[in-house]
Amino acid sequence: MALCLVCGSAESEPHFGGHCCRACAAFFRRYYQSKKINKKCTCKERKIKSHPCRECRIAKCIAIGMSPDKLQGFRDKNLAVEVCQNTPSGSSTSLLAARIIPRTTSTLEFAIPNWHEFERMRKETGVEKTKDWLNIYEISCMIQMDINLTWKMVDKMFPTSRKLDDSDKAALIRNFVLKFWQIISILEFIENAAYFQKMDKEAGEKMIISFYEGSFLDGKEMSNKEILRIFEPFWGSFGTKVAGPIIGLDLDREEIMAIVWLLFFDNAYTNISPECMEMCRDIRKVIFRELKNYQIDRDPDDTPSRFIETVESLELFEKGEKMFTEEMLLCQMHNVRVHDDFMAIIKENKY
Repeated sequence: MALCLVCGSAESEPHFGGHCCRACAAFFRRYYQSKKINKKCTCKERKIKSHPCRECRIAKCIAIGMSPDKLQGFRDKNLAVEVCQNTPSGSSTSLLAARIIPRTTSTLEFAIPNWHEFERMRKETGVEKTKDWLNIYEISCMIQMDINLTWKMVDKMFPTSRKLDDSDKAALIRNFVLKFWQIISILEFIENAAYFQKMDKEAGEKMIISFYEGSFLDGKEMSNKEILRIFEPFWGSFGTKVAGPIIGLDLDREEIMAIVWLLFFDNAYTNISPECMEMCRDIRKVIFRELKNYQIDRDPDDTPSRFIETVESLELFEKGEKMFTEEMLLCQMHNVRVHDDFMAIIKENKY
């Protein structure tokens, strides 16, 4: 259960750029909308179990990322009058402007630090802690850890998912695995773009070979030439047909997070219950709305085309999933070891 990062109470959720309970969110709003004079810290004069003073409490709110810029308009009955006095008389737009509510993107903003935390825990917990480059078998052995860490992130970001049956939770995670592999690969390329752009053909081939070396069954090893003949076409196809077009969109972190959670809460699978499908639809509506809000604030003129391009990238991940499935089955044919749990997910009928 996610705790309020300000006071520690349960049932917290995204508010104004941070993650807190509704009481602290209400306090944050009142602090910036009231006309009280700010006073010095009075914590030493307060009871032990009471909230900290206003100044210390607001400092905690700011420290966890809450921002007054994200408040959805002041609820001041005189606001419209004040705005109207500062605009040309008779202007109908002045009253309208006074009531405009800023577009929220709190879910996408909250997703970024959670993803960073996920990446940190994955690196510290998994095999990556001791090795810079993993082969396919080592990565597939991380499947259970990835499942646990992913659901921990989901549980923190989307409290409604806690109501799902265990079978639905397991299905959502398993449906996401191959898309997750693509996301990790694409993010790694984006973060190390300079390195990959300088990579020549020889270095690229060495990277492909090292991905399979050490994964073969004893006595069934393939030569480097055979590895490239069998698997290099998949890498090339994924690069040109999936990763390249997505990287070419030059997506911001918020847009990437929108894609991640739209992929996770895919309601098109047949191995989830009607209740789970409905929850997925509801969450996707929120993410679609926040994605559009973010892109409008980013560049209003470019929003329609950019929104369509971002959403269409979901189809590229579907294409990439088919490529990965074919590659994993080819691995099995050529005696490349893949963890049994991972292979079971590959073969599972989800549609």
